[in-house]
Amino acid sequence: MLAVRLHTSGGGLVSEQVPVPEPRGREVRIRVAGCGVCHTDLHISLGEMTRVTLPVTLGHEVSGWIDASGPDAGPGLDAAGLRMGEPVLVFGGWGCGECSDCGSGNEQRCSAGRSPGFQVNGGYAEAMLVPEARHLLPLGALDPVRAAPLADAGLTPYRAVRRAAPWLQPGARVLIIGFGGLGQFALQYLRRQSGLRVTVRDLNPDKMVLAATMGANAPVEADAQERIDATERQQDVIFDFVGSDETLVDAARRLAPEGLLIIVGEGGGKLRFGFDASAVESWVTTSAWGSLEDLRQVVALAAGGDLTWDVELMPLADAAIAHERLAAGQVRGRIVLVPPVNTSIA
Repeated sequence: MLAVRLHTSGGGLVSEQVPVPEPRGREVRIRVAGCGVCHTDLHISLGEMTRVTLPVTLGHEVSGWIDASGPDAGPGLDAAGLRMGEPVLVFGGWGCGECSDCGSGNEQRCSAGRSPGFQVNGGYAEAMLVPEARHLLPLGALDPVRAAPLADAGLTPYRAVRRAAPWLQPGARVLIIGFGGLGQFALQYLRRQSGLRVTVRDLNPDKMVLAATMGANAPVEADAQERIDATERQQDVIFDFVGSDETLVDAARRLAPEGLLIIVGEGGGKLRFGFDASAVESWVTTSAWGSLEDLRQVVALAAGGDLTWDVELMPLADAAIAHERLAAGQVRGRIVLVPPVNTSIA
């Protein structure tokens, strides 16, 4: 089968033929319908991420159909109400299942976790293995190809917005930095709450126009360099989906006293935090991916028609081109890589 793999850090993507993976134990094989291309994939391919085991097939934003299962997978499939051939979304935060994070339902935080596209082979392929059925969610009537971005672009901002709930009171001033795939979902989650004033900052003028059409209240000029002193701080909640040095510094300058800055994007930026670096008594935290229950809620919103997202389909073999376009800022929403059309990979 075709797979797109990374063999060396920063060495570039390689399309190659590899054996079809055979499920063992409780494993379930997924015939991939689509795999979203995330900025994290780009960082991995450029050698900018540390928690990666090489060589690896990239891709952690995966949807598809249940294709085969190991000899011990039956009970798990039955418990999840899943059948062979059913369209599913893959939850990628595969924890150890034994630590306190896993026990609390936050296995995406598990320090011993192994996730697709990071430590084990992911969805830039015609098929992939999932360790057990509990990591799969049924898609029902949702198109499995278009649904792939829900596994990260939809999930990650959902968790960030949910964690910010105590700050998101009527009248709160909210800033979204970065209006790519994740930022577009974030705005939709925020618009479901009444009384918020949501603004957007992005370097791409077209995305600023898109933000206005999607309900953002006002733009924040992307190239504004004015100094914001303590009397001008005005944002109660900031979601930084970029995470670069420049965006973090700008966010800290804009954060109001007792405000909240959530760093979501893994742009590698650092923020100096102290009494003279951000507003007094402000809060800075990170938010990474989301839980299985978070993803369940995202799928329910999508199935109910409460979410929209822009998808551009590209052949799996063009993964390197997709990365180039993402790096150049030429992606409106989410590129989804689609494997060659097939009815069976066995």
